[in-house]
Amino acid sequence: MTIEFLLKTLRQAVESGVKSLDISDCEISDLPPEIGELSQLNALSLSGNQLRSLPPEFSQLQNLKILDLEWNRFEEIPDEVFEISGLRELYIGGNFLSEIPDDIENLPQLEKLFVNNNRIQEVSPKLGKISSLRELSLRSNQIVDLPSDFHRLTRMRDLSLRQNQLREFPAEILTLENLHNLSLNHNQIPSIPSKIFKLLNLRQFAIGGNEIEGIPQEVGGLKLLKILYAYDNKLEAIPPEIGNLENLEELYLYHNKIREIPVEIARLKKLKVLSISSNYLSDLPEELAELQDLRSMAISDNQFRQLPQAIAAIDRLEELSIGGNGFEEFPKAVLQLDRLKSLALWDVPLGTIPPEIARLSELEILNVRNTGLNDLPLELAQLERLKYLYTDNNPLTALSDEVVEAGNEAILNDLRRRSMDLS
Repeated sequence: MTIEFLLKTLRQAVESGVKSLDISDCEISDLPPEIGELSQLNALSLSGNQLRSLPPEFSQLQNLKILDLEWNRFEEIPDEVFEISGLRELYIGGNFLSEIPDDIENLPQLEKLFVNNNRIQEVSPKLGKISSLRELSLRSNQIVDLPSDFHRLTRMRDLSLRQNQLREFPAEILTLENLHNLSLNHNQIPSIPSKIFKLLNLRQFAIGGNEIEGIPQEVGGLKLLKILYAYDNKLEAIPPEIGNLENLEELYLYHNKIREIPVEIARLKKLKVLSISSNYLSDLPEELAELQDLRSMAISDNQFRQLPQAIAAIDRLEELSIGGNGFEEFPKAVLQLDRLKSLALWDVPLGTIPPEIARLSELEILNVRNTGLNDLPLELAQLERLKYLYTDNNPLTALSDEVVEAGNEAILNDLRRRSMDLS
């Protein structure tokens, strides 16, 4: 955007008295002083430009409530921002900030603060004075710890510290009893404190990608929890108290060292998603069949030699991933799941797919990559909803080279053509 066009845009905004203005992604490197004439503005987006500073006149925007400065080239939060004391939402992610300074206390009405994807190492204790703060995202920075006054942010509902350098679970968080969503994914946290039960209002707890070796039994006190991410840790067991999470809908435990799932998991009557791939599991409790609300299940890359019978009894399953296990043939118990929409059965020496696959009339996705298949049953053509068939890295010697080389879509079309020729 040329300076002439920018000035024209600002003049039109002044004349029309607009309350909201978006001049993002316009390759602006400098704002003209005329920006200060937009005193009526409530919301302003300047994201995706090349700004390094703001003009002094910017502080005249005293009616501004929402300011988006994301993805520019700021090395610090401009002083002019701190002069707009009525600001409610500040977005300044994707810049080059190294700290949240003491001046942050000059924004006492701030409710949302997003400073993702910066280089922040220091968070001022003065942040604790902003009692109105409800959403804070510090994702993808270099934060090692939180200031002691952080515990004063008692109205906080959403907090993200994902992808930082935390080496301990921040004790300051445990006093934030109004928290609904807490993300600590991808840090270096070794344990979850037993006092986690104090976060009584927690709905979503993300602690994946850390060094967690065990989940304390007190996690069972999080009665309102709906989603738990504990993937990619060092968990060897799950406490029976997991069954106390009566409102849990999604549970992600993949990439751990778990050898056994407690029978108490059957008490999670609202569970819809269970992801326990890449563990050391060889069996599942029969009680799992009681999870009749379960829609998606992933048990890939474990040590199963046959499909646990409990899975075949969960007749509302729509997504099932069971590849990378020790099956020596197609697990026919899968064919009982007539509501399946997605079946992933890769890296298993199947050799053949039974013609009974046609029973899965709702199937939309079938992944049988690297399963030693020489041929595909024509019955696959009966699956009218099948859109994606993945057969890569199979011999498929019964099919023509031309069809195989054309790819998965061509293979599916060839099956349907041949099926019609026979009818």
